[in-house]
Amino acid sequence: MKQGSLLLFCIFLLCGSVQVVFGQGSSCESLDPFCAGNEELVFPNSNINNSNQANGQPGPDYGCLLSQPYPAWFYLQVEQTGDLRFNISQFQNEDGSGSQYDVDYIVWGPFERTDNYCEDESLSAQKIVDCSYEPDTVEQMNILNAEAGEVYVVLITNYEELPGFISLRQTNANQPNSGSTDCGILDEVLGPDRFLCGKTETTLDATTDGVAFYEWYRFDENINDFQLIAGEEESTLTIDDSGRYKVIVYENQTLRPDEDEIEVSFYSEPIANTPEDLYICDPNQTSIDLTLTSAEILAGNTSEENYRVNFYESLEDLEDENSIENPSAFPIEETSEIFAQVEGVESGCLSQEVSFNVELELLPENYLPAESVICVDLSGDITQQIEIGEVPGNNYTYEWLANGTVISTNALLDFTEIPEAETIELIVTNSQSGCSVKFQTDLAVYSRPESVLVEIEGSDFTGGYVITAEAVPGLGDETTYEYRLDEGVWQENPVFRNLNPGYHTISARDINGCGITTSNEFFLVGYPRFFTPNGDGYNDTWNIDNTAEIQILELYIFDRYGKLLKELSPGGQGWDGTYNGRSLPADDYWFRVEFEMLDGTRDHFGANFTLKR
Repeated sequence: MKQGSLLLFCIFLLCGSVQVVFGQGSSCESLDPFCAGNEELVFPNSNINNSNQANGQPGPDYGCLLSQPYPAWFYLQVEQTGDLRFNISQFQNEDGSGSQYDVDYIVWGPFERTDNYCEDESLSAQKIVDCSYEPDTVEQMNILNAEAGEVYVVLITNYEELPGFISLRQTNANQPNSGSTDCGILDEVLGPDRFLCGKTETTLDATTDGVAFYEWYRFDENINDFQLIAGEEESTLTIDDSGRYKVIVYENQTLRPDEDEIEVSFYSEPIANTPEDLYICDPNQTSIDLTLTSAEILAGNTSEENYRVNFYESLEDLEDENSIENPSAFPIEETSEIFAQVEGVESGCLSQEVSFNVELELLPENYLPAESVICVDLSGDITQQIEIGEVPGNNYTYEWLANGTVISTNALLDFTEIPEAETIELIVTNSQSGCSVKFQTDLAVYSRPESVLVEIEGSDFTGGYVITAEAVPGLGDETTYEYRLDEGVWQENPVFRNLNPGYHTISARDINGCGITTSNEFFLVGYPRFFTPNGDGYNDTWNIDNTAEIQILELYIFDRYGKLLKELSPGGQGWDGTYNGRSLPADDYWFRVEFEMLDGTRDHFGANFTLKR
């Protein structure tokens, strides 16, 4: 920052092969220094956006410049004797792109270092060295036979009054008989503004050759002006407080004052805390918000300025200041280490780097059955202990819920009574990552059948028996039953055929394993369907024997015409297929049996059988 009529300090930045000046003097009293060589000097022009000086100030002789719109004042000092030739151009953009604008200039000189350049008599017609008012976008400015140590004042105007940039380059640098400019005048005596991180004091150094004494000032906000710091007349000043400071340097011979200002800001070094790792809980998630860690990383920092957290994919990126462009939606495909650093927004102060991991959390897959079965007896009491769940690992917590209410926090859930819910939910949470997954299972209550009804159709004397069983449901939900005859194989079909004579039972069971119910025992009477009286010892006679359940009272055999052929005695020899000693032909014959049950009930059956020869 520069003040006064002889300001020896420049605000410019050397960037690659181009020097970019960030400001320019709009009046002679605030003229800025420049130097030029092989490098191109680029600086903003004066325009309505950055200057309130729309025309050249009165007093100087402007020579060929019939108008001086938005003037920019500079001076240069000759370092090496010789000719100085410059190209001056004006264009829309800093990189030389866009529209080109008309540029005009005038040069006064030479002056001594100690002259007051801005007096009217200094900027007279006799001092004009070169001038151009041509409507050209590129001009050739010449200062011939310049002597080392001489100073020249340069005025460049903006004829079109549009915002843009001026380029100045010495075209004859390092050529025979060429001169050069002294870039030493560009040195700021105090240097650029200082942003001090983690320091408690700093020393300002204004040491300059040929100086009689120094004055130091500090800006007072209360009076909106600089206040002299009493007793400080040396070239250095040690300070420990933020603020704006100014030094005035008085030369030995003329006591002419030059001054420079600097703003000094003390900042605490930012703190960066190592955050907890981030986890991706959803396997379908493709990005993650890294800024979720910002509050934890920033905790403990002072409120003296604003802070931001910069995130990096590697230490190399951090060192190259190549931060993640969109940390709130960082794409992630695998576990990654992320580096972070806290930066002061105003100061640019940086913390030490910290790191954390972004991990893909693999949660257990659903291990609950779609349906969990509870078996009860016919009174509604649970008949067997039921336990659902698994233990997927040591780093999990569990919440079992029925109708939204937590009923257990164990890994396994035992049922001692039937819950009043149709569905049980389980939330499994990884205690380290906080990721959770929810499963559910439907509850189903079943019991054994209340009873088994047996319907008997047909008989052993009329084509065989057809037995149909019916399981009468017990308690709980509707279910499917399986059936078996006696101790046979279970089947879903409740119909049984081709039963042997005798006592039988049919059992029914719930397919979910909740118990078996057996029917009352029932008896089927039977008889041989054929016999073969051929003397081979197999089925040579036909008879119906007594059993423990029935007592045969009478048994008669008839031919197909109803003729009585034989009356048999139960337990006897049986019929050998003869009548009055004569063998009867192969044919169907009929019988009639009268019997008595154990309970004294009497009944009779009649059917046919076959004699085979």
